[in-house]
Amino acid sequence: MSDLVDAILGRRTVKPSTYSENIPDPKMIRKLVDIARHAPNHHRTEPARFYLLDSDRIQKVGQLFGEIVAKDGSNPQLVERGKKKASEWGNAPGLLIITCHTDRNSELVQKKPEIIEEDYATCCCICQNLLLLFEKENIAAKWSTGPVWEHKDFARTIDLFSPLHERVVALLFYGYAEQKPRARILSHINKSLTDYS
Repeated sequence: MSDLVDAILGRRTVKPSTYSENIPDPKMIRKLVDIARHAPNHHRTEPARFYLLDSDRIQKVGQLFGEIVAKDGSNPQLVERGKKKASEWGNAPGLLIITCHTDRNSELVQKKPEIIEEDYATCCCICQNLLLLFEKENIAAKWSTGPVWEHKDFARTIDLFSPLHERVVALLFYGYAEQKPRARILSHINKSLTDYS
């Protein structure tokens, strides 16, 4: 129990160092993904899809996001910010993209539209499982939702399984970091908990 408590309390968003040549073994990442999939999943739809990118695809995703940030290229500040994001993302040591696949035309969804949100919730649970597993392995991670998927070339770049029925839940940048931030202090539990016991 103490290990789990330590992982939950110790987990923080940490940008992995782009200068380290020490990169987590993809085989270990695959193993952690397989473990993380064991999350609550109503109707056992197994909606999560995982895209473990190589360095070429990471760089391409970075370029795409840089273009998204730069918009039409008419604003020099956005262009500069786009270049910065393209470099930051493109040089990330590791990137795992998690999507939620729900066929909205399926018989199940037609009968129970709430499956769409239940599937998304499952994928979020899987992401949290992954972050805790990364923490246990001393892997730094950042969960990003930068809308790179809005780029027309995104689906082709990562070979999206089903573009019409998938939505991106997380871009998990991972690697190793030299420093770790302090534990986060939350507001008192009484602000959030209504206790009838």
